[in-house]
Amino acid sequence: MARFGFDYAVGASWKSPADPKGDAANMVRRYGVSDTETAARYGYHPAPDMVPAAPASTQPMSDAESSVFLGDTPQPGSSGPAPKSYKGQEIPSHGCSGEAERKLGKGLQERLPENINDASFQQSMSTPQVTAVFRSWSTCMKKHGYSFQTPLEPLRDRLADSSSAAEIEMAKTDVACKQKTNLIGTWVAMESAIQKELIEKNQEALAQVRATAQKTLERSAKVIAEGSAS
Repeated sequence: MARFGFDYAVGASWKSPADPKGDAANMVRRYGVSDTETAARYGYHPAPDMVPAAPASTQPMSDAESSVFLGDTPQPGSSGPAPKSYKGQEIPSHGCSGEAERKLGKGLQERLPENINDASFQQSMSTPQVTAVFRSWSTCMKKHGYSFQTPLEPLRDRLADSSSAAEIEMAKTDVACKQKTNLIGTWVAMESAIQKELIEKNQEALAQVRATAQKTLERSAKVIAEGSAS
């Protein structure tokens, strides 16, 4: 885009200090609220460092920028042929986005790992060990006046703008019951076993995903180094 005189800003992805990999599989609340100190301060509300920052506002692309960025990529609602050049420079096939994809590859293919991540979570909740520990946790919560079948249910309630004393007390009880019943330890163990089985079944496909990702990273590093040197 810079070759054509445009300043194209690439937004950085947000990563929480509590979730340094920015990865859904490492969500700090994958199994519900689990930290005593956080529950005592914020209840079921996320701590400030868990809330993604608002994305920086960006101006929509002008027609000229869009033409250079997309080139001859078919666009809904567009009429007439796409321009082949801009200010005397030939626009590459499918624009700058197409050129970037040809240099870097199609990027990181996350569908299979995400499917395994989702499947292991859903399957884990049906294992006898996890359903049993859910019952124990539910019994513990009921002794304190709270009626929930699973530890995910409290997270589905609509939260007020700020944490109330009642919410904080329930969250503290939730964490205490998890600790008493070893809910997190049991759930992690069961889901980890399922994930290992799914990984073994999809080992060849996952190896290809990893190889493709490695090539993309290597190409990216090369392009960045060339850009820095020029």
